[in-house]
Amino acid sequence: MKPETLMSPLIIVDWGTTNFRAYLVERRADGCGVCRDKVVTTEGLLNIQREYPDVLKRNISHWLEPSHPTPILLSGMVGSPSGWIEVPHIPCPANLQKLAQNAHQINNFNNGNTWIIPGLSGLGISGYFDVMRGEEVQYFGAKKIIEAQNLRAPEVICFPGTHNKWIKTATSTGTALDQFSTSMTGEIFNLLIRHSILSNSIAKPAPWQQRAFLEGLDNSASQGGIMHQLFTVRSLQLSGAHTHDNGEAYLSGLLIGTEIRSMLKESTKPNKVTEVAIVGSDKLAHRYLSAIDHLGHCGYTINSGEATIAGALEIAQYLNPQA
Repeated sequence: MKPETLMSPLIIVDWGTTNFRAYLVERRADGCGVCRDKVVTTEGLLNIQREYPDVLKRNISHWLEPSHPTPILLSGMVGSPSGWIEVPHIPCPANLQKLAQNAHQINNFNNGNTWIIPGLSGLGISGYFDVMRGEEVQYFGAKKIIEAQNLRAPEVICFPGTHNKWIKTATSTGTALDQFSTSMTGEIFNLLIRHSILSNSIAKPAPWQQRAFLEGLDNSASQGGIMHQLFTVRSLQLSGAHTHDNGEAYLSGLLIGTEIRSMLKESTKPNKVTEVAIVGSDKLAHRYLSAIDHLGHCGYTINSGEATIAGALEIAQYLNPQA
């Protein structure tokens, strides 16, 4: 790449409930970017002990030049009521321009070259009010990556994490995101393995047991429903059918299997295969991919960091950095 194709750098921060991820990106004239450095910590909103500006500055100060302020775009729970500054959700349908127009500019940090991207609100699959923060940036980034890499157009995009998001692309017409649904699979999984009686049936740590995971996926469709099936994490271990090493993978299969069946309910008809793009970290994304494949669908993964960068770069085109 020739030097003259590079534009001013941009700092992109995905600040969630449990993690802080920052990327130093060199922008290119074609709208894409190259990640030159990154900082990843566990300083999510639930874990930080200092003021938000202090945490941000401590993590990225080595990237900042006071004489030439680098634009900073923040997304995720940092804009929630418990975050740095509350940035209200904007209602769907929403496009890139709408996200940029409603971004909150922080005038007393980095010479005004810092923005918090708003989250979105809409109706979930059940028809009830739903919200997201951070995945809206990844959604538009994923669409950019899919187009740029000529990937198969997905019918559904899944964002696994603490509070998983599912977006049916058919309901998000044109360039706008229109409808999404949240599943608390990640948080429920963490609560169960740490604070429930099931924790006594789970080895910590244990090697991943793929066979137990697939068994959990299959059993998630059994009679009695998920509240009954959850207890089998304990009962199968007590009966001798499972060891403690099976517990985590089997529980994960039960929860993820239930989630996928619920979110792809319209696609469970015989011979109906749904194409799913999974946007997440490598380990979790590939776990969901194996589940999608095992349950008769198909898909591929997109790295969540790359999606965040691509989406933020798209939004940045509609913002005006100050000197």
